[in-house]
This record gives sequence, C-alpha cells and structure tokens, in this order.
Amino acid sequence: MTTKMTTYATSGWVFFAATVLFVVGAMNIIYGLVLLFNDTYALLTEQGLLVFDFTTWGWVLLILGLLQLATGAGALAGQTWARVVGIIMAALSALSMFPVLGANPVWGLVILSIDIIIIYALAAKGGEVEMM
Repeated sequence: MTTKMTTYATSGWVFFAATVLFVVGAMNIIYGLVLLFNDTYALLTEQGLLVFDFTTWGWVLLILGLLQLATGAGALAGQTWARVVGIIMAALSALSMFPVLGANPVWGLVILSIDIIIIYALAAKGGEVEMM
C-alpha cells in the first residue's frame, strides 16, 4: 500500500510573503510583549495610543502576531485560505501601525512597508502555487 504525498511548489513571491509573515508576526509579538511588560516604552500621553491603553494594544499586537505566524505556515503549505487570511492579516497589521507612527515612526513605517509587500505578493502572485 502506497500513500501519495502532495507537495506544493510555491512561487518565489509566495515563499517571500510567507517568510515575511513569519518575520512581521514575530515583530508584532515582540512589540506586543514590550507594551505588555513595559507600558512606558512608547508613552506619548496619559491616554495611550489612539483610544486604547498600552496593555490592550499589546494584546492586540500579540494576537495579531500569532495569527500571522499561523498564516505564514499555511501559505508555505500552499493553502488557499492562507492567501486570503494573509492579505487580511497584513492589512490589519498595516492599520495597526498608524497609531504607532506617533510613538515610533521608524518602526511603524518599516512594518507598514512590509505589510504592503505581503499584500502584493499574495494578491498578485498567490495563484502561482501549484500541486506537484
């Protein structure tokens, strides 16, 4: 009895997007943990960033980062759902960086730029994943 293993040949863009999802997810996890454990790290005002306090924002970034890691793994496995979720996660991550721009403009712009590249890679090149 033989079992047939299905493997996926991902395009370079999809592999890049999945890898960057891992990196951005890890960065969001780190930044979320920093905000959870040191709420004066990015302190601008007493009200916090946007309408959230730092603890809430830390949890948002931590959960978003974990979802990005899972989505990156799915994209590497050639899952169609991962392309859609990856685009959504990158868009949410990009939106989550706007309040951070006031506290850490360089960090916010770097993550925002990476998210835009992920959206392009998954939207324009995601259909190039083939089953082998």
